Amino acid sequence: MPEILPRYVHHDPDRHGNDRLYFIKWNPSTKKLRKRRLREEVGTAAFFEEYAAALADRPYAKPAAAKAAPPAQVKPNTLRWLCAKYMRESLEFRGYDLETQKNRRRILKALCREPASDDDPQEIGDLGCDIPQDKIELLVNRKALTSIDAANHRLKAIRKLSEWAVKQTPKLIPVNRAKGVDLLKRPMTTGHHTWSVPEIELYVERHPQGTKAHLALMLFLLLGQRISDVAKFGRQHIRQPRHVAAKLRKIHPGRWLAFRQHKNRKRAPVDLVIPILPQLESVLQATKDAGTLGTMTFLETAYGKPHTVKGLGNWFADRCVEAGVPGRAHGLRKAGATVSAENGATPHQLMAIFGWKTLSQAELYTKAVQQQLMAGGAMNLLVFTPGGQDDADDDD
Repeated sequence: MPEILPRYVHHDPDRHGNDRLYFIKWNPSTKKLRKRRLREEVGTAAFFEEYAAALADRPYAKPAAAKAAPPAQVKPNTLRWLCAKYMRESLEFRGYDLETQKNRRRILKALCREPASDDDPQEIGDLGCDIPQDKIELLVNRKALTSIDAANHRLKAIRKLSEWAVKQTPKLIPVNRAKGVDLLKRPMTTGHHTWSVPEIELYVERHPQGTKAHLALMLFLLLGQRISDVAKFGRQHIRQPRHVAAKLRKIHPGRWLAFRQHKNRKRAPVDLVIPILPQLESVLQATKDAGTLGTMTFLETAYGKPHTVKGLGNWFADRCVEAGVPGRAHGLRKAGATVSAENGATPHQLMAIFGWKTLSQAELYTKAVQQQLMAGGAMNLLVFTPGGQDDADDDD
């Protein structure tokens, strides 16, 4: 049934299309319309009180909201008490970047809310803060039913919590029992799907040069950086040739990109200066000419704001689905490393491009290329000639 409004009450949407209710009545004494916004929900007691106030042309006092119940007191020496104290007082925790703090806080709070067991509904956070090692193993294995990575994140959070608690004076727990629990081994996988050349061509066919989607692909592929870095790249990171060393200008006479990698930027920062290749320069110019290049960052949302890391990842995944390719952003970083290694890049050169700190990461790619080259050069030795051995015996 259509909504029946009291007399003088009318719908009047604003310029954005949002519905608004107003009390509108002609005032014969002033010969003007009296218009007042009604904010309470139609049909409630508060709405009729607001309507009566408008009808009598008197102010309407919104009823005071009921006071929320005070939070339950946290018992001292419980796990919930220790977690709150750690997140409030630990200098290491407060030194984490906001995203890490948010994740670690979420892990510890979720742990405290879990029931002690299937038969005991009491929350783990209400138990003692000194968790036995076998119980920690049980909590980790319980989480592993959902995800190995999530289980290891839980263990790392308990380790850091226990490590801090042991260092306090006096000690809040006697020993870091989580230190004796090993991280779970992940199943052997190849990780993120590495893009192939046909997949890149298929993506480009769906998202041609000049589009934001094409720019995103080229930024990932031709800079070889993580999505957390690409999300913040912008004009502020560009270095003109005159602002780089003469030796660098001989290597690459064009523009360079200077930035600090987002990952581990507070614990072990990595500063990189890498050239902007001519191919990427042409993509940037085409995107600018098409009006799709961002102002604050190269890639911006529809509202002209920089993407969050997760937001950019989700947006790019949608573009990949549109193109019908299985790859994602990190797979382009792997593709770039593979192409560089195939073109002869050494492990140390790969470390300089991608910001890796250990040779083992770079050698994953160079060893694969060396295997292909050696196999390609040696396959001609793998020849089977029927009767060949017998002929050799006859010659003897």
